[in-house]
Amino acid sequence: MYKDNLNYRLKHTDLIETIEQMYEGFLLSTIEGRIFYANQAVADISGIPLKDIVGKTPKEMEKAGIIVKQSTKVKSKAPITMIQKLKNGKEIFITSRPIYDEKGSIICFAANYHHLQQLNYLHKLHDHSSQTESRDVVPPPSIQTENWIGESYATNQLKEKVAKVATTEAIVLIQGDSGVGKEVVAKNIHKLSQRKNKPYIQINCGAIPEELIEAELFGYEKGAFTGANSDKEGLFEAANGGTVLLDEIGEMPLHLQVRLLRVIQTKKVTRVGGTKERPLNVRFIAASNKNLQESVDQGEFREDLFYRLNVIPIFIPPLKDRKEDILPLCEYFLGTFNEKYQTKKVLTPETLQLFQEFDWPGNVRQLENIIERLVIITEEDTVSPIFLPDEYKHRHPQVIKGIKPLKEAREQAEINMIQLAINKYGSIRKAAKHLEVDHSTIVRKMKKYHIKEDF
Repeated sequence: MYKDNLNYRLKHTDLIETIEQMYEGFLLSTIEGRIFYANQAVADISGIPLKDIVGKTPKEMEKAGIIVKQSTKVKSKAPITMIQKLKNGKEIFITSRPIYDEKGSIICFAANYHHLQQLNYLHKLHDHSSQTESRDVVPPPSIQTENWIGESYATNQLKEKVAKVATTEAIVLIQGDSGVGKEVVAKNIHKLSQRKNKPYIQINCGAIPEELIEAELFGYEKGAFTGANSDKEGLFEAANGGTVLLDEIGEMPLHLQVRLLRVIQTKKVTRVGGTKERPLNVRFIAASNKNLQESVDQGEFREDLFYRLNVIPIFIPPLKDRKEDILPLCEYFLGTFNEKYQTKKVLTPETLQLFQEFDWPGNVRQLENIIERLVIITEEDTVSPIFLPDEYKHRHPQVIKGIKPLKEAREQAEINMIQLAINKYGSIRKAAKHLEVDHSTIVRKMKKYHIKEDF
């Protein structure tokens, strides 16, 4: 309804469709401040569905809890500027100015909608580019914790929890998908603890062969098995005084889980083939990409060990649920790999926007890997979307991938427009109406281009 009203008043359908495809957020509001139009970028930037924005005033959104805090500044010869803090922790920078009709009367307000963090990042890039004659690389940003980058609400909450937990001796169980940064959290617990100057040993329980893991963890006595020609301390003893991270603890064989539970409870370790109990003073941290409660229910993990490890549970959300971390992570990884490979690569705003919209199934590790790949293989210093693999551009098929024959470009444009119309209007018949062609034409072209209705 709002969009149709806008079309009627401005009479520029093509303009509206263009605004819909913009990376920058754009809003229109009445004189009373009620928003009657917002493009898709507003939802992408804010993380708030358009249905919760369009049709409401900022005050109503405050009452609904969508906006946590808002500050407004008005100058006589400048646009109105606003900074909104949203319930998901994002900060939005809005510039608004009135739109006048031919008689000089205000008909509405138009506003640009920006992610404040992204603006700050781009400002830093600009500052750096003006100083590149005297510097060769972008240094990694300063951070309070070791290699823990992120400014999202979820990450800041995690940092606060880790700072509290680190001062204790409590066992911590860290859970989250692969690549979210469980090792980074564990290292920071150690670095912030009283054990920071003692050993920190990370053990991947899924990487050590099952026939070797017992001897590796507990050590062995001379003659315990073939090839045991001397006594050898295990990783637990080597970490005495420090911290042990049992990574992927869900992969530990069941028979060793019993021995681990005894070590934790008695604070003593017995080597393979030995009888002497040796005192052990370590702080245990466990990590898993599995849901250990489900593993317990399925009989794949001991219930008593689970409860012994789950003293302080920490869950790390996937990167797709804390997208405010993407920009600082990009900045950090870009600086790191620019220094490593002696390059000066910069990500364009369009590339950053695509990264913001991507769901990152591989989480932080995937983001790190793609930035390293781009730094290595991109010949130009400016990394635009044309250099990205196709999976990062699926939401924006209009991104130009390079020069191609006009016939092929026309065909691709038809494919993109048909897909866009069907996705938007929900049926071939409605799509054909808005594309101003016969229903049979769309059917024929869909068959020609192998387009499925439920793509």
